[in-house]
Amino acid sequence: MNDDDLPLLHPTPPGLYRHYKGGWYEVLDTVRCSETLQGMTLYRALYGGWGLWVRPAAMFAEVGVFEGCEQPRFTPHDPAQVPLADLATAQALIVHLRGLAQRRGIDLDAALRPPPPEPETCCGRGCNGCVWEGYYTALHHWREDALERVLAASR
Repeated sequence: MNDDDLPLLHPTPPGLYRHYKGGWYEVLDTVRCSETLQGMTLYRALYGGWGLWVRPAAMFAEVGVFEGCEQPRFTPHDPAQVPLADLATAQALIVHLRGLAQRRGIDLDAALRPPPPEPETCCGRGCNGCVWEGYYTALHHWREDALERVLAASR
């Protein structure tokens, strides 16, 4: 069998995605099942153990009624535009950008600098000038520099 004999593969664009339940994922590639020849989206969770997963590409891309609303199962997000307002999103963005850089042969922590450390001194009272505001601002600048470094390696 050669590539001309295979069913058309509808690739899922690599990148950063959010599941309708809120979890962040990184699509790595679209692969083919060796048994059924079905297109499968290869992705990893950007939380917990960051395990690799596959799901039929058509299911990954589907729009359906989830939690009572018609919406995509997974929504792509531009890492340059993701609002930095919660720790899960911040952590997912860091993992995504490090992975993206690594696939281009870059160790961001060595080539740039590590991302800012998560605050450990928050009192939880929502103070004006909270340590989390400073963290998200610093992470915003790290993200800009990291994306610039990754894009420069792509040229």
